[in-house]
Amino acid sequence: VYANKEVIVSGGAINSPQLLILSGVGPKDHLQSLGIPVILDLPVGDNYMNHPVIEFGPRVKPEYLYLVNELSQINIKQLSQLYYEQGGVLAQHASVILFYSTKSNQDKQRPNVNLFINTYNGSFVAASILTRIKSRGTVRLQSTDPRVYPLLDPNWLSHPDDVQNTLEMTRMQFYLFEKTQLAQYVILPKFSNYGCPVCTGRYIHECTEGLMCWIKYNSFSSYHPSGSCRMGSIDRPDVVVDPHLRVKYAKNLRVCDASIFPSLPNANTAAISITIGYKCSQFIKDTYDLKYTNK
Repeated sequence: VYANKEVIVSGGAINSPQLLILSGVGPKDHLQSLGIPVILDLPVGDNYMNHPVIEFGPRVKPEYLYLVNELSQINIKQLSQLYYEQGGVLAQHASVILFYSTKSNQDKQRPNVNLFINTYNGSFVAASILTRIKSRGTVRLQSTDPRVYPLLDPNWLSHPDDVQNTLEMTRMQFYLFEKTQLAQYVILPKFSNYGCPVCTGRYIHECTEGLMCWIKYNSFSSYHPSGSCRMGSIDRPDVVVDPHLRVKYAKNLRVCDASIFPSLPNANTAAISITIGYKCSQFIKDTYDLKYTNK
């Protein structure tokens, strides 16, 4: 298959670098280790980012289950409300109830933590997301077979600022359930049940060692993979695509997805990914002087 004008790679922050590396566009050493001929030596797969999530879900006390059961028991009435009225409890979703800044965040107008709280199956579920991370990971191939999944290393908490901010937001998360009005509604298990005897007899939020233990075993992806084909000025050595999404030193090749993010947004990545698609279409129309009407 040959393109008349351009090839646009839009596989996302995992599959776009995989496709480019399989095609010989990527880090020279990595290509050579796989036996792939080097077409362009570019940092494809570097700068990989993903918002880390720390979750905690204490059980609701039996006498208060009536407060949360409505959200976990689906019935005909709720389905009818959703279908005919686009409303009711099934139209709800996990809402961000709190944006706040950690102590190290200098820009207080742009909080760097999102805290979600929802109810599920008789439990509260609290999830904290550190939105502006400094740690960077990689996407690499483990095989030249395109059917084999790439190797993802988010490299979370590799930057000391991320460690401190994650510790602070996790401490806040536990504090809410241990010392605020929420505490009367939940059953907090002994922290030793989670494998950290250091905190026996203490509140979890008071124990730094215990919090780090929790973070180590309870961090997971927010499904915002980004940055693995970084956009920027072409004179930068860490850049894969220019501000018009064209791959450096290549002709008629663009990347159009979240992999081009230079840094993670302070929000969900969906809207920005849609905007990138729109901007790419504008770049292409401008490049080829394409005119469209509504007819």
